[in-house]
Amino acid sequence: MAAGRRFAVLRTGHATEYTERVHGGYGRMLARLLEDDDEERGGGESETWDVFSVIDGDFSFLHREAGDDYDGYVVTGSAADAHATDVDWINRLLGALLLLHSRKKKLLGICFGHQILARALGGKTGRAEVGWELGVKTLQVDSETVSRLYGLAIPSTIRAIESHQDQVLMLPPQAVLLASSEKTKIEMFAIGDDVLCMQCHPEFTEDVIEDLVRTRLSRNLVSDDLAKEALASFGAGPADQATLKQLCKAFLKNV
Repeated sequence: MAAGRRFAVLRTGHATEYTERVHGGYGRMLARLLEDDDEERGGGESETWDVFSVIDGDFSFLHREAGDDYDGYVVTGSAADAHATDVDWINRLLGALLLLHSRKKKLLGICFGHQILARALGGKTGRAEVGWELGVKTLQVDSETVSRLYGLAIPSTIRAIESHQDQVLMLPPQAVLLASSEKTKIEMFAIGDDVLCMQCHPEFTEDVIEDLVRTRLSRNLVSDDLAKEALASFGAGPADQATLKQLCKAFLKNV
């Protein structure tokens, strides 16, 4: 058995050329965000972070030797539709997530990951009636429940980076709602100690969302007004990325 804790990032989407080149893509961005540095480990056990491109058919994370599997799994964002029924890798991912959940593995879902986990575990996801949400939005957080679940004090209102046109429309059974926003009722939910999902992007930086907005505008996927509103949203202050990072790490690493 390998020493230290092991985590797998399931890459479900290809980032823009800019984000792949500058930041290494969605999988590496989340691994970088969540990995403890030497100071945080304080001489404690090491961590291994492996990225599996499930969108390209890599499901080898399921075939680890006994005792050498992962302590936690992170599912990234994607431009794909989590509600699609005729996409092979999505159907395989649904089965994989059910299997991992049955093994009581930690599962952290981000954006598409939030949606696909909700679907896999009995909820419903689909296209949002309100259309795209882009830029920095305000989330209302059930901070008391977050504190009870993760021993973490976070504000009841936080700012988060959003980039989605789909939503979780119905929570899975046994899920607890942790956060909502004006246009997205289910922004964050948990199931027991094993599942935490959030629609927002704790791994994004301002340049990443700006590149996404401009790319979608150039492809006529969003309106000029929506793009301007998204880019202007950073003017009201930065997103609370440090708070979201802390929450994700508390979930994955606090036993």
